[in-house]
Amino acid sequence: MKTRVLLLVLLVCCIPALAFAHPGHGHTDPGSWRHYLTEPVHVGLLASALAFVVTTVLEVRKTLRVKM
Repeated sequence: MKTRVLLLVLLVCCIPALAFAHPGHGHTDPGSWRHYLTEPVHVGLLASALAFVVTTVLEVRKTLRVKM
């Protein structure tokens, strides 16, 4: 089950259509760091990437603990 979730998250992160790069994109300066932390499209992508990394690290740590 967890492997399927990880693969799904990775697949979603790789879909180029999630970029939504077009004129009028967002309300903040597109070159600023605030743009990536406040615009919903970017926040969703960052949250899914963070969830993927955290889940992967926890699974690797659990696997290494079992082997030792």
